[in-house]
Amino acid sequence: MGDNHQFELNIDETVRRYADMVYRLALLNMKNHSDAEDVFQEVFLKLFRYQENIQSEEHLKAWLIRVTINQCKSVAASAWSRHNVPLDMSGFAEESKGKKEYTEVYDIVKSLPDKYRQVIHLYYYEELSIKEIAEILGIKEATIKTRLARARKLLSRKLKGVQFDERI
Repeated sequence: MGDNHQFELNIDETVRRYADMVYRLALLNMKNHSDAEDVFQEVFLKLFRYQENIQSEEHLKAWLIRVTINQCKSVAASAWSRHNVPLDMSGFAEESKGKKEYTEVYDIVKSLPDKYRQVIHLYYYEELSIKEIAEILGIKEATIKTRLARARKLLSRKLKGVQFDERI
């Protein structure tokens, strides 16, 4: 069998490049640091095991997102994980943002139902296209558009009550 595998995956570089994305997505879904860290580790262990299946940089990013979401579902479904600890957002919002509003808005995003929270996170925070989100989640583009529209409407309603500090 010839070597048709032209994409060279460097695990160390991949972890450096995608660690924040995987951790944010895990934390968003798991709602506590301990479970998010477990998901994070499992995702990169799976990448190590299945690295020969990765075909390109685009495939890698989609694979990491899909595996992170699936691992979150798996952990959430397990009997021992039913101990939900409230999410501590300290350190989650990017320090460079330094904005109280960033954390307040993200607190509202994380309060959305899963199906809306995921599409908002992938679209705005991971900057994926509707097509990419549809492919990763295995859902029709029209469904993604509908979920984004409904999520925006929910966010709009919830954000009307948020008081922003004008001095920042």
